[in-house]
Parts: sequence; structure tokens; C-alpha cells
Amino acid sequence: MSNDRTSKKRQRLAQHLEGAAVPERPFMGQCPRYLVQPSVTAACAPSLRAIAAALRDETHPIDDAKLGAVESWLRNGAGPFFGRDPMTALREVVRLECGIAGAATAFVDEEPAAVAV
Repeated sequence: MSNDRTSKKRQRLAQHLEGAAVPERPFMGQCPRYLVQPSVTAACAPSLRAIAAALRDETHPIDDAKLGAVESWLRNGAGPFFGRDPMTALREVVRLECGIAGAATAFVDEEPAAVAV
């Protein structure tokens, strides 16, 4: 992939991750109330922001396979981020963070923050 295309992809993925770190408003109607549960969003937000910061840092080398892993993680509607268990989602996003941002920034908190629904 060319450098310009890779840079645009990194910026786009970082923007999507920043958006995923913000709890969503509930849907009203016959569909599920949330696409991503607020408790899962709260647990994963610090790691999502760390990955986004690493993607925006052009001096930080990230290969195409890692970019593909982030993209597939965001698009996998059956993944743990879209489930109801914050700890499972947190473990998965920290694993992804270790691959992208490095192990120095990854941190797993055993008590995710509570979110009022």
C-alpha cells in the first residue's frame, strides 16, 4: 500500500476508534437498545484511545496486517466488543492494543468503570 493511502487509512481507523470510545445513545424502537453496551464502551475506552493515538502517530511503524486486524475488529459484529461482557471485550482490545501501540501502554483493570444506563 502506498504511504499516502496507508496514512489515510490510519487516520480513518483512528477516527472510528475515537468514536467507538464514546458511549452511544440508546435506540428507541423494536431493535436492541445499544449496538455496543455502555459498560463495554467504558471498559474499552482507554485502550481504544491509545490505539487511535498510535495510529495517528506517523512515526510509529504499523504494518498492513496490524491495520487489517484493527479494521476487522471494528467490523466484526459478532466480536466481544459487541457483546455484553466488559471483561471479555477488554481483554480482546488490550490484546489488540499490545499489537498496535506496544506492551508499555496496555493495562487491564480488573474493575471496569460502572456506567449508568
